[in-house]
Amino acid sequence: MKSFWRQDLRRGFLNAGFFAGLLAVAWILVAGSFQSPLNRSRSTYHILADIYAASGFGPFAAIFPGLAYASVFCEEYTSGYLKMILSRMSWKKFGLIRMLSAALPGGLMLALPIAATCGIAFTCGIPGIPSGSDRGLLDGTVEYYYIEHYGEWYIFAGKVLLGFLFGCMWALAGLAFAVWMPNKYVALIGPFVLYEAMWLSLGTGRLMVLNPIYMWRGNDLNSYPLSVLMECIYILLAAAAVMLGLKRRCRNG
Repeated sequence: MKSFWRQDLRRGFLNAGFFAGLLAVAWILVAGSFQSPLNRSRSTYHILADIYAASGFGPFAAIFPGLAYASVFCEEYTSGYLKMILSRMSWKKFGLIRMLSAALPGGLMLALPIAATCGIAFTCGIPGIPSGSDRGLLDGTVEYYYIEHYGEWYIFAGKVLLGFLFGCMWALAGLAFAVWMPNKYVALIGPFVLYEAMWLSLGTGRLMVLNPIYMWRGNDLNSYPLSVLMECIYILLAAAAVMLGLKRRCRNG
């Protein structure tokens, strides 16, 4: 089991889909940083705001995490390789291993570029409470409270963690689509369709807390812990969908 997990995890990272998705996300987000002067003349948080606004990443964020490994299940199922795997281990063990192998690359696919953009903003901007031309930028925001009470490391770590969990969530959603409908195109496109449908249907009213598009940045829900909690809930729901689908798939052949 340990050797299979190591091999499966290695396959999750060492594939063209992971590197293509990682480079695409990095390009989109890092390109947004050049909308601001990177000469330490503006606040770190002005640069971060420009990165997320100019990149236009949010509406398309769910496309990328599943590129790494979510659709591989479809190939294993149609080729019969899945039956060979399940002859050596239970479907429950396989499900847990596959979820880790799909979620970790999906999470890092977003976390690493977000860490890079935060690094650019903190290195090329002015850290701390915005002053000068950016005075008042954070007034009334949760970031202002976090800087005063916890320090800026909390914001940096929070954004990276939120990106990681967001990537895990949609990688698992892609795996759930693959398990229930073993078609690689459904596994790749399904999460994006679901994401867009949730965005449009849940809106910005009372159900905003359930809207995934407002979770990955943290400040949209005005609480990093709340955003983390909601992403964890969706991860558990996606994992449950994977296990139920895999159980059904194994039972029906």
